[in-house]
Formats: sequence, C-alpha cells, structure tokens
Amino acid sequence: MTDDTPQHEPDLTAEIDEVKEIAADLRAVLPTRIEAAVARALDAHEGTGVDHRVAELHALAIDTAQRTRALAADVRAERVGRVEDLEVVVDVLVDGLGAVRGDVARLEARSQRIERELERITWALDRVGSQLERIADADASTQPPSV
Repeated sequence: MTDDTPQHEPDLTAEIDEVKEIAADLRAVLPTRIEAAVARALDAHEGTGVDHRVAELHALAIDTAQRTRALAADVRAERVGRVEDLEVVVDVLVDGLGAVRGDVARLEARSQRIERELERITWALDRVGSQLERIADADASTQPPSV
C-alpha cells in the first residue's frame, strides 16, 4: 500500500484476508470432515444405503465448491467495482484540474491586458503632466511681474 490509497482500502484488504483465512481453514478441515462423515455413514449403516450417503456427500462437496466459487466471484466483483469507482474519481479530478488550469490561463491573459492598459494610461498621464508643466511654465513667463 502507498500513502495515496483511499481510506476504505484497508477495510477491503481486511475483508479479503478474512475470506482467504476462511478458504484456507476450509481447505484444511473439509477433507477431514468429509472422511469422518463417510466413516460415520459406513459405520452407521453397515453397508446399507452407502451409495445414498456417498451421493449426499458428493452433492455437499459440489455445493461447497460452488459456494466457494460464488464467494470468489463476489470478491472479484467487489474489487472491480472499487477500481471502477476510483477510475471515476480520477476522471473527475482530471476534469476539475483541467477547468482550473483554463480559469488560471484566462485570468493570466486578462491580467496581462489590464497591465498593458495601465501602462498606456500611465504613459498618457505622463504626457498630460508634461504638457501641463509646459503650459504652467509658459503662463509664468508671460505674466507681468507683480509689484
């Protein structure tokens, strides 16, 4: 596991580990239980109905195998579902980041336009200020001295 795994992945890992433990226990215990059941059936019926008991045991073994396969399929389906959920989250994040990048690019272009306009306004104000200074200097030189 890495630091960027979702919060619920440890729960899924724990559930999968639990299923693995159950399957391992079944693998270890089931043959012994079947043998014991067969022995009890043989002892109890002393040769009568043994075929029927063996057929029952066979059916139980098939049922156990089918349930184990179904459980494994459920675990796989759950895992695939979680992976698909993660894919959706990643797609949403990528789309969101793309939108943010677009917004930032538009803001940058707008700020550059504003900066150019401010430079143009500053230049115009400097020209007006220069012209006002020349006018003020001209007025000062054309006015008669005061007595």
